[in-house]
Amino acid sequence: MPSLLRRFPLPILFIIALCAVSSVYAYGLAPSDQRSFVASTATNLVNLRTDPLGTLIASAFVSEATPWIWIGFAIVGLFPLVHRFGNLRALLLVAAAQVIGTVISEGLLAWQISTGAAPGSLRFLDDVGPSYVIASALIATILYGPEPAVRTARHGHWLFDRVASRWWRLGALVGLALLAPHLFGGLNHLDVAAVGHLVALITGAAVGLLLARLEPRRAPRAERPTGSLRTEF
Repeated sequence: MPSLLRRFPLPILFIIALCAVSSVYAYGLAPSDQRSFVASTATNLVNLRTDPLGTLIASAFVSEATPWIWIGFAIVGLFPLVHRFGNLRALLLVAAAQVIGTVISEGLLAWQISTGAAPGSLRFLDDVGPSYVIASALIATILYGPEPAVRTARHGHWLFDRVASRWWRLGALVGLALLAPHLFGGLNHLDVAAVGHLVALITGAAVGLLLARLEPRRAPRAERPTGSLRTEF
């Protein structure tokens, strides 16, 4: 995986995988097979107990709605995130949001079931989609922008050198505002998805802050030596 990330940016890999898996789901499966596919990849209490890693990964690439609507959100969220922190650190951020958002929301559901506050049938809840990943990337872009703390001529980028950081932040803010009704519907009733989205946002902000704090500071500019007539190119 690290070697693949060095060759291809994380957003490209994510978008390709999301479109491929979701397209197979939407156009290649019969309705009964679609139901089985979602049931086997959903991050519910049953699947998390039997196959936690596979479920956490697979569920992020299954969109029951058309996957194309997520591409725009991925562009304004993931591309600036990777430009700021790099592929591996960006992967760490969105993976943490996916895992922690799922664990806390499903853990809360398990507690509700154990106390009788929620029906046991919710152990088989269909919970799939890239929204935890996208939400965490959007909030990190809003808060920290695409500009890394250390800039040299080698770190230049044909796109991010032309589009100011504030526009990427604004795009991410608009994207998050558009998603908000979908992300937080049912939060007052502790709906699993709504709780997970809130936790994913908090995780994205917290991990982004940690990564920003760990970035090396801008190195002081080296002074040109005096007394030399040599011209350097």
